Amino acid sequence: MLTSFLLGLLGSLGHCVGMCSAVIVLLDRQSSFQGNSLSWILAHAGRITTYALLGLTFGMLGETLSLFSTDLPRLQGVLSILFAIIAFYMAFAFIGIAKSPELLFSNLVSKWGQTMRGLRSPAPFVAGMLWGLLPCGLVLTALIPAVTSGSAMQGALNMIVFGLATVPSLFAVKWLAQKTISRTWSRSLASLVMMFFGFQFAMRGFASLDMVGHFMIGGVMLW
Repeated sequence: MLTSFLLGLLGSLGHCVGMCSAVIVLLDRQSSFQGNSLSWILAHAGRITTYALLGLTFGMLGETLSLFSTDLPRLQGVLSILFAIIAFYMAFAFIGIAKSPELLFSNLVSKWGQTMRGLRSPAPFVAGMLWGLLPCGLVLTALIPAVTSGSAMQGALNMIVFGLATVPSLFAVKWLAQKTISRTWSRSLASLVMMFFGFQFAMRGFASLDMVGHFMIGGVMLW
């Protein structure tokens, strides 16, 4: 859960400020949002609700895979290594070494934008739920712990924490968008968090496949 929080907080400073600024400008043009703080609060509530539902769904998927697997440790090991690869890719994308994953589904982003522009004074909570469906590499990465948690409720809780952690920077998006230095260091920090996240998942996968031993710090198992 700490990883979800750090990913949301640091990732939003660099990634979301750039990607969601257009969304905020689009909503700000709607009469229901102009000068209305409550509308923005409801929009963020709707966005986080969508994240929670996605986390619930992905957590349920992980839970179902666990129930039907005949070799659960091996399945968990393979999934952990797969998600570690995704985490490292996102870490490199944060600092510009790899292409942003949004480019992989640019057509979906375009269709989402057309849908949002077609709305006329939408209810803020509904607009927020649609905002949460914006194809986003950061959100997809945050869903990784939801699957590996093996629990629908834990998956939903992880995504709620992630969503709440993105709220401060999205409220301050106009100010942060002008702070190039802030975005540079925040992307670097988010990349480091993601690399640690990927390393932990990789080692957890190797341990589940009996390739390395589990590592404990006190009573806490790191992998």
